[in-house]
Amino acid sequence: MRDLPFALYRAAQVRELDRIAIEERGIPGYTLMNRAGAAAFTLLRQRWPDARRITVVCGGGNNGGDGYVVARLARQAGLDARVLTLANPADPRGDAQTAWRDAVAADVPMAPFTVAGCNGAEVLVDAILGTGLERDVSGPWREAIEAMNAHPADCFALDIPSGLHADTGAVLGAAIRAAATLTFIGLKPGLFTGQGPACCGAVHFADLDAPP
Repeated sequence: MRDLPFALYRAAQVRELDRIAIEERGIPGYTLMNRAGAAAFTLLRQRWPDARRITVVCGGGNNGGDGYVVARLARQAGLDARVLTLANPADPRGDAQTAWRDAVAADVPMAPFTVAGCNGAEVLVDAILGTGLERDVSGPWREAIEAMNAHPADCFALDIPSGLHADTGAVLGAAIRAAATLTFIGLKPGLFTGQGPACCGAVHFADLDAPP
């Protein structure tokens, strides 16, 4: 992690940067995911050094995969870390499924999301939805976001607060209101425009050691 860079990239441009890093520069996608999770865990420990009970809420995509890495690292560090899932964790393919399998191997407790499942958490990690969101959040996904916002613990968003449009900063139905957000690879305009500042809290950046 470092000071915020100057450039902003739309969500599609960040996906292209990610593709270039993986396909043209030869950095495996799971390596980037592990770097993202490690950077997030480092920031979590810096910002909430006394927190012992960490609850990570994971969606079904790569954002959820980042969350599984955070939960595994927290568990391995001796913290009371658990995962609440909003999608069947066995369904995603590729890197997110690998992250889930590694978290299972590390004995991270997992259960489907319920409001009661958040009880006792000292930090809630938002790993629900990433930068590809284009429609309003609804159903269990919205219920989870609203429950996390109502919880007394701070929320820590990975890449972008779930429910926030990465390009415009519009809230799509409902969005996490985080105390801090760690964004990866490139800064998204939506973090700083529209409702972005109200949802992101303190914005931090990790380039994941991707080449310039």
